[in-house]
Amino acid sequence: MMKRERLYFKIFWVTLIGLVLFTILWMVLQTKFFGTFYVHQKSNELSQQLEKIYHKYADGVYELNDKPAEIVDFEQRFYGLTATLYKEGTNINVYVGGYNTVPATPMSPSPSIMQPNYDITIHSDSRPTTNTPLDDKNIEMLPLQPASYLNPYSERLPGALSIWLQDAKRFSTLSETGKVTVTKISDFDADNENMLIAAVKMPNTVNPQGGDAYLIALATLQPIGDAVQVMSRFYMYFYVLAAFPILLFAYFLSRTITLPLIQLNKVAKRLTKLDFTAVIRMNRKDEIGQLADTMNSLAHNLQQTMADLQEANTKLQADIEKEKQLERLRKQFVASVSHELQTPVSLIQGYAEALKDNVAHGLKRDKYAGVIIEESERMARLVADLLDLSQLESGRFALHWSKVPLQETIRSVFIKLDPLLKEKSIRPQWVGLDTEELWVESDRQRLEQVLINLLSNAIRHTPVQGRLEIRLIPEHSSVWLEITNEGLPIPEGDLPYIWDTFYRADRSGSRELGGTGIGLSIVKAILQRHGSQYGVRNEEDGVTFYFTLPLQRTT
Repeated sequence: MMKRERLYFKIFWVTLIGLVLFTILWMVLQTKFFGTFYVHQKSNELSQQLEKIYHKYADGVYELNDKPAEIVDFEQRFYGLTATLYKEGTNINVYVGGYNTVPATPMSPSPSIMQPNYDITIHSDSRPTTNTPLDDKNIEMLPLQPASYLNPYSERLPGALSIWLQDAKRFSTLSETGKVTVTKISDFDADNENMLIAAVKMPNTVNPQGGDAYLIALATLQPIGDAVQVMSRFYMYFYVLAAFPILLFAYFLSRTITLPLIQLNKVAKRLTKLDFTAVIRMNRKDEIGQLADTMNSLAHNLQQTMADLQEANTKLQADIEKEKQLERLRKQFVASVSHELQTPVSLIQGYAEALKDNVAHGLKRDKYAGVIIEESERMARLVADLLDLSQLESGRFALHWSKVPLQETIRSVFIKLDPLLKEKSIRPQWVGLDTEELWVESDRQRLEQVLINLLSNAIRHTPVQGRLEIRLIPEHSSVWLEITNEGLPIPEGDLPYIWDTFYRADRSGSRELGGTGIGLSIVKAILQRHGSQYGVRNEEDGVTFYFTLPLQRTT
């Protein structure tokens, strides 16, 4: 059995056993206590109804020995019999009332169950004082009831009275006029029938014979006993038939509760593994549905938080890597600057000492002075480049934007570089320089600085009488400028780094080819301020540098 199913089976069995126990308990309580409850309710109702009848007799509405239709209805309602009991000493006469087409005969109880202290005579005639013949003159004095009426419970009265009168204090409890008492008579015959006897003492004014008169009512409990027996047998079938619905109810209840919990548990396990993509799809409005919505919100919030944390961590890692790179660049920068300054400082120091010691004379002295001046200029350019790069990278250097004629600017740069071109016998080729003048949005001084750096770098790496080509490609809102020089290609591994400060693809550090290592960094900073697209690529026989400038045509 899988662990995730344990809760399902627990709820199933708890529900099933609970329902079965509840059903059994309900049946036992109803079977065992329904009779007691019914007897209690029946006794109260019998007492209340007999009290109403008592008041009718006491108030003179009915004659004591008459049995009107209301009394007949009362007897039929309670499955019983009403009678008048007269007590004179130990003599007791009971008149059940009623007339038959056949003259009624006195009914004497069985001697075996008679109370020996009383002489009991039970009469079916309701008029004990006279034996009036049934003729036309006295027919109106008869009770208002069917002539054929004979109560079927009359034969049970002797046995019930014999048991009822066994209580020696019976009449003392009935001493108060108008107070109804109800007594249960249990198992008084062979059929173990239970009955109720209700009795109330009548006022002396309504007793024509003198002595004590009592109104009694006999009610059988046999119907409820039969009903309880039938109910007990019925519950046996009911329990068998209820087993299947109980099983279904327990099954669906356990699934209704456990399946959402199993689904919630699966999602919770995925959350513990930092899988926040899990979603609970549950169309419920109860507490379990609210819990599912809460878990979905939790997963979404955690996913968003984790994404933010990952993004922050990525930025932090990038910042850390950038700091490490800056630290490496700083060390490299210091080393590169030291290397760049070491040679000119050494030359200047050596030649200055020679001049101080008057080692050189004439032309040799002029040569030493020229070297000192050249190296000083070289140091000055290096310092100027460093200052420009620092200002450009820090953003403190503002470009002076204006409309700049691009072809004219390129021609002026070639004029400045003409000595280098003649030195290597290079005749530059250009495409697009002879077309209509192109005006760009730029800072002319900084644009010339970019062109000088790129073209001088291209000239240094072009062989004698090699090819140098400049192309202008105007587009809708910008112009592409490409500078291609013949020569050795740049190693592919060095291409991403040539724009870094003091980075040289020529590892030898040649002063003729390497330059200061700052020029391309300055170019990069200026082009970034222009928002340009720039880069470098290797050709079959050389290298091409390219960049874009925002274009503005003249009107």
